[in-house]
Amino acid sequence: MLNNNVIISEDTKRREIVAVGRGIAFKKRCGEYVPDNAVDKIYTLSNHDVLEKFKMLLADLSPEYMEVSGKIIEMAEQKLQKKLNESIYISLTDHLHMAIRRFRDGTVVRNMMLWEIKRFYPEEYALGEKALAIIHAKFDLDLPEDEAGFVALHIIDAQMGNRPLADNITRLIQEITNIVRYTCAVEFNVDSPQYCRFVTHLKFFAKRMFTEKASVGEVDEEMEKMVQKKYMTAHLCVQKIAEFLAGKYHYELNADERFYLIIHIAKVVGKR
Repeated sequence: MLNNNVIISEDTKRREIVAVGRGIAFKKRCGEYVPDNAVDKIYTLSNHDVLEKFKMLLADLSPEYMEVSGKIIEMAEQKLQKKLNESIYISLTDHLHMAIRRFRDGTVVRNMMLWEIKRFYPEEYALGEKALAIIHAKFDLDLPEDEAGFVALHIIDAQMGNRPLADNITRLIQEITNIVRYTCAVEFNVDSPQYCRFVTHLKFFAKRMFTEKASVGEVDEEMEKMVQKKYMTAHLCVQKIAEFLAGKYHYELNADERFYLIIHIAKVVGKR
């Protein structure tokens, strides 16, 4: 038993579970039966470390926060059609608790990557907006859109595995798109399919770069020279991107990466 609202038990397969319900453990002793109608939610986490951290978190929080984060996680998994990393049960629940407490105290934390999150991860941001509606329904609070972005980041992280990776990817996309914007003197049509494909390409490239998984494949040298000649501005832009990546991240673009960046940049800026 962690508190009156949370108990540790086992399921029929003798796996450790966390059962949550208001007053579920009130006047209960170890080994006593708990009726099913007293249980609001059961959590079975396969990662032992995550489970232990989860139990510690639940011991200190009202079950309302876990109820809300559970609804958000379930909604996200259904919408994205994928299982999220179990660590989100800890990170999102803790974040919601802190965000709501700050808001009630009159403190608002600005999300400096809100614009990028909206543009680069529209599906996750839409889930963040729906999460704010769930929070409003439970706590009667209207959190700012910055929080929709923060929730989206947690969902992004849970798909990638860790928060620093998601932050780094978002930042790198912002840096590269800024280089393209200034070098090519262009403002993006963020609703265009070319822009969406470009950003999707950058997401995969950034993930490879930060996880040290080099791209596979060799570009034909003659084809590469032809593309460089045809798309001179995009080629110049990729050279600047390569210099930037080498200087800040000590990462060398290979021929394959240069080639596809030229193609995507040429399309997104209008084949110049």
